[in-house]
Amino acid sequence: MGSTNENATARLEALDAAILEHAQEAERLLIDLVAVPSVNPLQPGVDAETYAGGESRANELFGEWLRGAGMETQTVEAETGRANLVGIRRGSGAGRSLGINAHIDTVAPQSGRFENPWKAERIGNLLYGLGATDMKAAHAAAWLAVKALNDVGVVLDGDLHIHSVVGEETMSHGLGTTAVLDAGFDVDAVLIPEPTSSGADLFRLANTAAGNYLFSLTVRGKSTHWASRNLAIRAGGGGDAVGVNAIDKGFYIYSAMRQLEEQWAFTKKHPQFPAGAFIIHPGVLHADIGFAAAPYFPDRARFDYLLSFPPGETSEQIREEIEAHINAAAALDPWLAAHPVEFEWIDTWPPAYTDPSSDFARIALDARNTVATALGAPSLEAPQTNGAQSDASFYEARGIPALVCGPGNLLVAHSADEFVDVNLIPAAASMIVRTALGWCGG
Repeated sequence: MGSTNENATARLEALDAAILEHAQEAERLLIDLVAVPSVNPLQPGVDAETYAGGESRANELFGEWLRGAGMETQTVEAETGRANLVGIRRGSGAGRSLGINAHIDTVAPQSGRFENPWKAERIGNLLYGLGATDMKAAHAAAWLAVKALNDVGVVLDGDLHIHSVVGEETMSHGLGTTAVLDAGFDVDAVLIPEPTSSGADLFRLANTAAGNYLFSLTVRGKSTHWASRNLAIRAGGGGDAVGVNAIDKGFYIYSAMRQLEEQWAFTKKHPQFPAGAFIIHPGVLHADIGFAAAPYFPDRARFDYLLSFPPGETSEQIREEIEAHINAAAALDPWLAAHPVEFEWIDTWPPAYTDPSSDFARIALDARNTVATALGAPSLEAPQTNGAQSDASFYEARGIPALVCGPGNLLVAHSADEFVDVNLIPAAASMIVRTALGWCGG
């Protein structure tokens, strides 16, 4: 037994040494990936033609690096010009497979302190650039882990996959993660190195995240001259026959939605989430007659909402609950009863949940604690909730356990001056290596 433990320790020391040896190369990879504008062409306000093919080009570059580290690569292209990359390091066939999932697409550039968002700028240990934290640093860490395994000559019992996917920023999983799984690249578990590090809270390991739903409500009114308001709403007037201001009816519906949100503080619960965690957020209100003009009753009012809901409930259940509540409120108003609220259910992200007591969670937590405590972060007793959605949901929909833990900083993701601490890249690689050894065997 002593000899076995000594061999295992020596192997880990050799892997850590290889990670440190190639850490600067991993930073170079990150800089090169940032330099490729891989903006998701479906991002709001984005000219799709400007960024067409950017995700594919970034994955082409990443594929070259993976092949140089001993991986075989394949592409999965569910939509022309938006190619996913799959890297595979074959094991002996006697163990469980592990996937590392990282999305290559980014949000749109914003005006910040640097003129060119695709030219990485390093200030101290912080490397700035679009996509640096969300989540191209994860690609660099994944490459670094594979490079170390290859250099040391470790043969895992199970296969190690890297799924570099498109479309995550707009939940286009049918073009990205789900397309990769549909193509047959299943794994027995997946680690997703999305940003979970900030300040002293390094490498938060998450097993669960709330679901969300983006939707809109449109309330119809009846336009008339603004000066007829007294006839439309005062005693003795013609009421709805004169005109109906869609803003008035819209705020009636808004109040009903706010009432439901207050109920959710008591009815939507999950043991890993604090009380009141699940919300119904009104983000946009627009009302007019087809153009902005105050001298008219607006005949349409639209609210855009984004809500969150707990694991254990489905998007279909949430949709039915929202519609039933709003329709019940509308039925009490004669105008809205005759002119039903119009719902548009735009996008939904199902909740994520992997059993925190599972074998995979225990292995990944041990790996996380070893790496994070070496950096001065506290040890975690159990996985925690994630502050954002990820493609973990779509692995879990297939029964594949998924955990989220990575080097990026969620607080600066999607910001104008996105950055990552480059010292966390080799630490993330070390965590990936330890998770692979524990889960796949070797």
